[in-house]
Amino acid sequence: MSMLNNALSGLNAANVALTVAGQNVANAAVDGYSRQSVQFKTTGVQLGGVEVSSVDRIVDAFLNDDIWRTNSDASYYKNKQTYLGFIEQVVGTDSLNLNASITTLSNALNAASTTPDSPAYRQQFLSAAEGLMQDFAQINGALEGQSKKLSSEMSNVSLEVTSLTQQIAQVNGSIGKAIANNQPSAELKDNRERLISQLSEHIGVSIVERDSGLLDISTLSGAPLVVGTKAASIKVNNTDVSSHFLGQEFKLDEHVGGHFGGLISAEKDIIKPTLASLNSLVKDLADDVNTALTAGFDLNNNAGIPLFEYDPLNPLGSISINPNMGKNELAFKNSSTTGPGDNSNIADILSAMTGKGERFTLLVGELAITSKQNKTSIATASSLNTNAIAARDSLSGVNLDEEAASLMHFQQMYGANARVISTADQMFNALLQMF
Repeated sequence: MSMLNNALSGLNAANVALTVAGQNVANAAVDGYSRQSVQFKTTGVQLGGVEVSSVDRIVDAFLNDDIWRTNSDASYYKNKQTYLGFIEQVVGTDSLNLNASITTLSNALNAASTTPDSPAYRQQFLSAAEGLMQDFAQINGALEGQSKKLSSEMSNVSLEVTSLTQQIAQVNGSIGKAIANNQPSAELKDNRERLISQLSEHIGVSIVERDSGLLDISTLSGAPLVVGTKAASIKVNNTDVSSHFLGQEFKLDEHVGGHFGGLISAEKDIIKPTLASLNSLVKDLADDVNTALTAGFDLNNNAGIPLFEYDPLNPLGSISINPNMGKNELAFKNSSTTGPGDNSNIADILSAMTGKGERFTLLVGELAITSKQNKTSIATASSLNTNAIAARDSLSGVNLDEEAASLMHFQQMYGANARVISTADQMFNALLQMF
């Protein structure tokens, strides 16, 4: 009977192996599927045959960590570039070149210096100033639009992250139950890894696996996202992001990585500094020009009035031409006793504008350098991510040639054991015929 039992155990083991190989082949095109492998062992009884000890997922936690880390890095730089590239394009476009607009304003002053009482030259200067206001308004509108878009995008990402953490927590629970009941959990673990891959694109993750098979997930700064079967929620207030878990709040910054980190960095390192630089430029230009004009006198020998008005809290978004300013109110003279041909204050006005255009050009250059560096980081992170996925697939992915060889091997194993059973049956029948 041991011969028959041995063959029967081999037949059953080969059947399981064929089923697993078939499962691998069937899922070869499924993204994130980890191939499975049958492990055999002897029964522990002399001449007791073989049994399946386990069906294992072929995975490497370090390779998965590489994928999740590079996912986060690539997403960080790509989403940051979305805003960096747009702002670079806006401030760098020829039609919104503040350096050129300030130069046009200076040229109008130089022209007026030849005939300072000319209504045409004075109007030319005011028209150039109006053109500069339009440029300021367009740049401000573009930056405000990006800020609103970024806040809206953050809100959408927070909903996606919250949904993913909840799904992972649910799958965690299912895996825990399956393992406790000694049931298969391979497909559940594949699904969990796919969800974590999606999560890692939105936010950098740190993974700790428990002995029970459950995974605890936190941000790179340690804020909990999933603990066992409990999930955190992500909330956004304007552009402030926080994680909420069991009544505790954890502030998140650009160091969390992923989509969130890229958006936070775009707001903190690109949009705000650009606005600050432009606000400083607008304020200094307005103050210096206003100071020069108020030190002079107009055609009617009245003390000069400011050309620009603005809200100190938002110079770029509020600057405008003083409604009381007209051609005759331009204070090109430096004395109330000189004639209309006096142009001596124009030099002071020109001096007040000196260097302002170069500051804008410097800002454009800094944005271009930052954008180039970020694009290099995108290429590097994307290449590392591709390599990480390839490394994982080389280990965990399904190789159809290998599976075909396995199918042939286990088919032969199945046939050989079936032949042993047939031989045992013939021997038993021959033995019966002897009586």
